[in-house]
Amino acid sequence: MKLVICIIIDRNLDAILLVEQIPNCGYWFPFDQVKIGETRTVTAQRIANKICPFDVEFISVFKVRCGDSLPCLRNMQTYYLFSKAEKSTNVNKLNTTNAVWMTFDQIKIAIKNRELLGLEPYVILQNILERQRMYGWDDFTTGRQLFEEPNLQLIDCKPVEANNQSVGTAQEQLINSAKFSHKIQERVFKEFYSSTFPSEYMSFQSFSEVMDNKLNGLEKTKIQAYFRAFDTQQNNYLTYMEYLLGLAAMDPNTSHGGTPAELRCRYIFRFYNIKNNGYMSIEEFRELHGDVQNLKAGKPNGDLPAYSEVLTAFNSFNLQDNSNLSLNEFLNSVGQLKYRGTSVLFRLPMNTKELLRIYKRFADIKIDNPSDQVQNEINYELADHCVTLKKSGLLHKVESLRSMSYNNQFSTTTEETLKQLPRSLSEEIFDRRTIATDIQEMLRFFEKHDQTKEALTWSSNVLSNLGRSIITLCREIREIIKCEPRCLKISSPCYILGDIHGNYQDLICFEKCLWRATPLLSPASFLFLGDYVDRGIYGLEVIIYLLATKFQCPKKVLLLRGNHEIRKIQQIFSFYKECLTKFGDILGKEVWEAINTVFDVLPYAAVIDDKILCLHGGIPSPSTCPDEFISMVNDIPVPLSEPESESPLAWEIMWNDPFSIETNTMPQTAINTTNGFFNNSRRSTGKYFTNDALMAFLEKNNFSHVIRAHEVQQVGFKVQLSGRLLTVFSSSHYCGGTNEAATVLVDSSKLRLIRLDTR
Repeated sequence: MKLVICIIIDRNLDAILLVEQIPNCGYWFPFDQVKIGETRTVTAQRIANKICPFDVEFISVFKVRCGDSLPCLRNMQTYYLFSKAEKSTNVNKLNTTNAVWMTFDQIKIAIKNRELLGLEPYVILQNILERQRMYGWDDFTTGRQLFEEPNLQLIDCKPVEANNQSVGTAQEQLINSAKFSHKIQERVFKEFYSSTFPSEYMSFQSFSEVMDNKLNGLEKTKIQAYFRAFDTQQNNYLTYMEYLLGLAAMDPNTSHGGTPAELRCRYIFRFYNIKNNGYMSIEEFRELHGDVQNLKAGKPNGDLPAYSEVLTAFNSFNLQDNSNLSLNEFLNSVGQLKYRGTSVLFRLPMNTKELLRIYKRFADIKIDNPSDQVQNEINYELADHCVTLKKSGLLHKVESLRSMSYNNQFSTTTEETLKQLPRSLSEEIFDRRTIATDIQEMLRFFEKHDQTKEALTWSSNVLSNLGRSIITLCREIREIIKCEPRCLKISSPCYILGDIHGNYQDLICFEKCLWRATPLLSPASFLFLGDYVDRGIYGLEVIIYLLATKFQCPKKVLLLRGNHEIRKIQQIFSFYKECLTKFGDILGKEVWEAINTVFDVLPYAAVIDDKILCLHGGIPSPSTCPDEFISMVNDIPVPLSEPESESPLAWEIMWNDPFSIETNTMPQTAINTTNGFFNNSRRSTGKYFTNDALMAFLEKNNFSHVIRAHEVQQVGFKVQLSGRLLTVFSSSHYCGGTNEAATVLVDSSKLRLIRLDTR
């Protein structure tokens, strides 16, 4: 990736221009990728002209940062220095509302308030002002290194000596105790820079996002304390090394003895020292002591201990009642075992290696204007595996190309190349056991009849393990899905399935017909329009099947949110009771809530080939979607637990229905319409939309058709509203009826309707 970054300075104010280019992530320099046919200089001028209505003067190339050797985000960043023209008019007016001039003092305030994406504006403006005082504005090259080549600093894990004495620096001992191999450090590096790009510093916002998938329940509410503990330099922004060492200190593998223990205690002290002044008050210590007692008792959400108990523990440090506890006194007392129990504090729920394996799929980097993104050429390469299928279409055998022992399938010149073949995503799907493959094995057991159970039933001894596995799967898949846009963009071919409503038998029929081996081996993607649970008796099995398949094939299997992916709807219907019946009240509620945290981050719409809009219910009214549909949908908050109150747009997408005379009864005739929309009296929520409303919506957004679900159809589908709207329903015998199930295939400029014979 070739990235151009513009430093635009006002010489009169000694200020630089910063923009909030990535929403809610803080101010930074304006930047963009080099487009096809552009030079870096042309790109820099385009960026500057886009934001500045006044003339800017090119001063120099400030620096070139070449990251080609990095294990991720390989890119070249070229910083161009511009100055606002001395005689410019409209000096205070900019072409965007999210841009601001900042002086050096204002940047320091912004850092304190965590208003920057990273620390580069502070570092670079300080450098510019120092050089200007020394050399003036005309010389920005003397004595300065123009070219930077960053590299990944790996810390060696050194073996423990025979006398059990650790060797190396304190940092090396911490990394060694956490068992952070070079591979783990590289994965941490990838996660760090994937979340901070294009900065080299991690903001509080980025830290909150990457730690959200590492902390459980109540611990997520303590994210400020975790950030304070990691921020050893008190800069309000983290370096990669601070992030790495912080994770090592939290890792369950890390010993709470010797040097690693002392370092861990420093993190623990900062975690509870809210004022971050090196002295812990008795109120702060009460939080620490309460967590020690509650965690040891297995009650992480327990109450704070009585003040008298805290005072007794506080006095073990030989302090007076009104004294504060210093860091050194805390370290000495813990080291001398005068105060015990801190080993349970400041820990991750599982080791970092496992967490990184779970969350190794990193979100795509967002550029401020998607239309400006470079359409890179596709570079094809051999997949890492050869797949053998049975005559029935079932997956039989998977072999790695590098380990195949046949004689004639590769030429001599190819064999050496194969040794260098990068391991692809297929490694994770075919070679490795994951939480997804574990759940799929349990589902196959669920389907089968044997001497111990009937088909489509669970053995009681399986359910506890299944419940915990579902919770883990939900935590993992949530991080994949929440990185997706709220309105997906898909290329054909694509199969579209409507409501399933707990009909596991039909879902397996679709599997046998459409993706028998695995979705990865199909040229098509698979889009599900929502309503996975409720009404049918196998809502749990349907949703965990889909989530496990999504985990394995995140770009092939795409899930939208329907109106039954809402907690209060499930409590009215059957899914909440289903979870409690299968797992019991305590585990059942945990499983139900874990699944709903995934529902909270599901997208709401998808567009195929830029023409076919897919959603669960119907098109929104102009009052909830006055602007361009895709951009407004992408602005829907994530997560969204209460769509009815938090997003009228999301609510209408999930609930609206088409209106036509032949399918609606007299009490539902179109009255009091506004722009072709009127209240949906049948559902008592949402709206009906007419043929005219649909045509206006399609023309405004340049769509050709809408494919939706939400309503049962006797033959599995219905073509409505001048043939421009298709309803698809993918659960047969719905609520004891006689309807069929169907799917839609979008391929070769055709919308092909396919009915499923489930007899």
